[in-house]
Amino acid sequence: MAQETRPLRTTGRLFAVVDDPATAPAIVTALGQAGISQDAVTILRGTAGADRIDASGAATGMGARIRQLLSFTLVDQMPDFILYEAAVRDGRVVVAIRVRSEKAKTAAIAILRQHGGHFINFYGRFATEEYDLWRGPELAIPGVLKR
Repeated sequence: MAQETRPLRTTGRLFAVVDDPATAPAIVTALGQAGISQDAVTILRGTAGADRIDASGAATGMGARIRQLLSFTLVDQMPDFILYEAAVRDGRVVVAIRVRSEKAKTAAIAILRQHGGHFINFYGRFATEEYDLWRGPELAIPGVLKR
């Protein structure tokens, strides 16, 4: 399982919010049993996890802000990552899984759902695939950024 501090790459990854952080180890174990390497799984929690999502670029500086601005003007992912970041800051975890095949993606989605994952999205090179909507109380994010 990846433990880094640099901004997390989003392309080719499945993201999900898990409300109960205590379920994260069970998710990693189940993914491993499904053939998904621990190196492909990132559990984002706490301030460090939220800073890795860094939807606004505030934690990683001006270069990241410019990259984020360009990225978000070309694709409609800004509200998603603001919500992922807010979820982590709210005490939940975000699970990011690098998947390289449809079979791995399907297995990962099933495992995330079994463990209470929601707001499950896959961020491909050219498109975002939405699998589950947000469940539960809305987080405090600006209204213009909600989808």
